[in-house]
Amino acid sequence: MTFYVEKKLALGPISFGVSPTRRTNAPDDDASLSTGPAGEFIRRRTEGFFFGGQDRFTGPALPTTPTIASKPFWESLKGGPPGRTYGFFALLIFGFIFVLLGLAVIGTKGPQGWVEVILGLAMIATPITLTAQERKKIREEEERARAEREAIEKRNREMLAAYTTALEKARNERNEQAFAELERERKALTLPYEIWGPAARRTVLLIGFDELSKDLRNVAEAMHRVGDAAGVTVAEQNDVKADLYRTLLWHLLADDRLGPAQVRRLATIREALGIMDDTASVVQQFQRIRGLTPQTLPRARCTTQLGFQEYCIYETTSDDGTLHVTNKRMIVEGKKRFEMPVAHAFDVVANADESTVAVKTDNPKKPLRLRVGQPVYAAAMLDLAAKIDERPRGFA
Repeated sequence: MTFYVEKKLALGPISFGVSPTRRTNAPDDDASLSTGPAGEFIRRRTEGFFFGGQDRFTGPALPTTPTIASKPFWESLKGGPPGRTYGFFALLIFGFIFVLLGLAVIGTKGPQGWVEVILGLAMIATPITLTAQERKKIREEEERARAEREAIEKRNREMLAAYTTALEKARNERNEQAFAELERERKALTLPYEIWGPAARRTVLLIGFDELSKDLRNVAEAMHRVGDAAGVTVAEQNDVKADLYRTLLWHLLADDRLGPAQVRRLATIREALGIMDDTASVVQQFQRIRGLTPQTLPRARCTTQLGFQEYCIYETTSDDGTLHVTNKRMIVEGKKRFEMPVAHAFDVVANADESTVAVKTDNPKKPLRLRVGQPVYAAAMLDLAAKIDERPRGFA
């Protein structure tokens, strides 16, 4: 009995299987983390499913400067002021109509229809010619400014390359000389923060993971020092620390190793980083489902009408109506009522970021996706309810 949980972490998305039926005392007393020095997932248990990896990160890059050559002709034709655009479209439409009328006249009355054809072609050619002339003028202006633009882009590339090199050096060496060099290169940057900021934040995060694998006491100081040198604001440094903590927590959840020993270790790390805990709700969901089986599912009070020998297991509100889970059915009561046997609830997936539960239904082309308050707990209730054996005892 397994459902899947999806989560987007700082270094990439993960997906892992959750088995609620694992015994209550399953987490071990080993306080070691399930995260490696590069922020990677380290499995310390032999069972379970985990899918994930790091996003491909190629470093900061300059945005490409759009040119008229990269803009389609049709976009230029309709991209002017509204009055000009409507006028061009009117000429094209009426020109096409005149051409058709002229061809019809030629076919029925003779050469006098060429007047309408020529007039129609002239109407069609007018907006096309004017647009082509405008594009030519823009192209000539771009050619005159190209040398200056290329010089600016070359200077920006050199500044960005020097800053990236200093970032890598600071990450590898982590001494005052490397930090001072990084600070000089950052002060020399004239590019917007949006271009080089993600690389700086990622460097702070990776240094945090590496320092955590060595000595917890140096983590916050190392992240703060490189963050200041790289130009990362204090607020964003705190966000990076929170990303680091969430990665540690979710890797433990994925490894099914979040017990008292690991909780104490996480509390120590959180205190060392100086951040608040905003993950209590999701941890509580995982704790509530531990050790549950189809036979020990809780009973709830449902607001929908139940059938013979049917009892309610779970009820919650969703963006599509009220979700009811019973021992026999899965029901969503909203603008449109949805109902199917709960045993047909296949491939249950909880998305922790979007707070949604996705379920494959009897129609494979139309999976059910609901936004709920506690997606992990709701997914567990659906997954376990689908495994309830309703056969008579003599046939079980």
